[in-house]
Amino acid sequence: MLLQEMKSVIKYVIELDIDYLETFLGYEGDKILKITTKSQDTAHMIGSYAENLGLYCKTEYQTEGKYGPGYILFIGVEDHSVFKLQKDK
Repeated sequence: MLLQEMKSVIKYVIELDIDYLETFLGYEGDKILKITTKSQDTAHMIGSYAENLGLYCKTEYQTEGKYGPGYILFIGVEDHSVFKLQKDK
């Protein structure tokens, strides 16, 4: 089940100029939302929306890729329902 913040971001971005949307689990069990867009304005709007919800958002610009040049945004949501192993310090 997706967290409420993730659902809110998906509902927001689905109406914007995006090329690709994907969700997957990160290597530590966090839920990741990957969004691809060619529009710099759209990337900025999505990043601002995520940050207003208190979510971490990383933006990258790729010059080549499946969808051509564009912006890739990764939004991470920590899922407390997933068991995480303690890291050695």
